[in-house]
Amino acid sequence: MSEPWIERWAEGRIGWHEAGGNASLRKYWRASGRRVLVPLCGKTQDLLWLAERGNEVVGIELSELAIRAFFDENELAYTVDNEEMPGYRAAGRPITIFCGDYFEFTNETFDACFDRGALIAMSAESRSVYAEHTTSLLQPGAEHLLITVEYDQQAAEGPPFSVAAEEVLSYWPGMQRIDAYDDLDNAPPKFLDAGLKKFIEVVWQSG
Repeated sequence: MSEPWIERWAEGRIGWHEAGGNASLRKYWRASGRRVLVPLCGKTQDLLWLAERGNEVVGIELSELAIRAFFDENELAYTVDNEEMPGYRAAGRPITIFCGDYFEFTNETFDACFDRGALIAMSAESRSVYAEHTTSLLQPGAEHLLITVEYDQQAAEGPPFSVAAEEVLSYWPGMQRIDAYDDLDNAPPKFLDAGLKKFIEVVWQSG
């Protein structure tokens, strides 16, 4: 997955990126004063939103280009820790983005997680490994807000991939499906070009 992901950022093929952040996060997030894990965070505005609610926010992103774009576009000064997995730390904001392979990030634990685009970016054979690794980074009872999508994969091909409810619950049995709505207007352009008629965003929550 790593090379195609980096290529997408380099070529500007980031149709999944939500310029204004995720509406479901703003509607359903409850936690403040938490250490929040944001896997495969890209340059999302959601990092800022979570930090503004009193959380310490830690993103993991493979593309250095995406990380630098986050800080540059939001006019945030930052420092870089030159470690095995470099950490880009915002000056005056509780936001750090580590640059590297998410599956190699193992040295911290969190009491909250926001996943808007990570699980659905994984192919079917990778999702169980992703879920297991994410669980290993979360403390018991952690706030976990997960966004998935459901659509006809015969009409269009991911990523993002359609993930059924049964699969989500096989990873996290305590998850509750709290909302679902047609978000076709915000679907990646390739899905609209393929003539997809319905693109359901599903909101899951536990903790």
